[in-house]
Amino acid sequence: MSDNPPKNLAENDEIVKMSADFLLSEFNSLQDRAIGLEGNKSNRVNFMLILAAASLAGIGQSLSIVTLQTYLTSIIFFVALVILVLGLFTLQHNIDDSGAIVILFRRAARIRLWFVKQNKEIAGYVAFQYGDDRPKMDVPFLAFRGGEAVILVINTVALCAIVVVLSLPATWVIALAEIFVTAIIFWLAQNYYIHKALQKGEKMSAKSIRYPYAKMFEKYEK
Repeated sequence: MSDNPPKNLAENDEIVKMSADFLLSEFNSLQDRAIGLEGNKSNRVNFMLILAAASLAGIGQSLSIVTLQTYLTSIIFFVALVILVLGLFTLQHNIDDSGAIVILFRRAARIRLWFVKQNKEIAGYVAFQYGDDRPKMDVPFLAFRGGEAVILVINTVALCAIVVVLSLPATWVIALAEIFVTAIIFWLAQNYYIHKALQKGEKMSAKSIRYPYAKMFEKYEK
């Protein structure tokens, strides 16, 4: 009978060690997946930048070709339309990936919480929050930072080019006014879409939240 307590203790330590190794492997997988999604977002933004630069260069070259000068407005319209459509799809995919990345980080926070539960003393030293409701999906000024801002600029310029082409012939004052109004409205519309999409994702993921950070902080650090 005296051998049972040490044996049970050893078995429990072995289970904890196996669990820790498994969760660390899961944690690394989540981090790798998040890095992969961030890489996909960056690749899409880089593609749009290359496409926009190549299109501007191509339109510039067409100015020196006499046979193409007659069709210049049609070329600009077609190129801008292609860029706009691709840009909108790129924005949608990037926002979807942003939501997926947040979910991955929240799953990683659960693993972080498991280690805090094993040793409450490390709670104050954990670098990132250990509640599965953080980070938030929708954050202020998202349209003014990161790759999303680049996509919004490209999409806005493309739509402005389309509007100007469709309004020809028009004076430069009217064209500037159209550009100004179109740019503001379309920027705000894209910004609205970003926040609404992320808020929808936040609402859908709320059902899976089990360990809100505020409660976990109250439990382990106060």
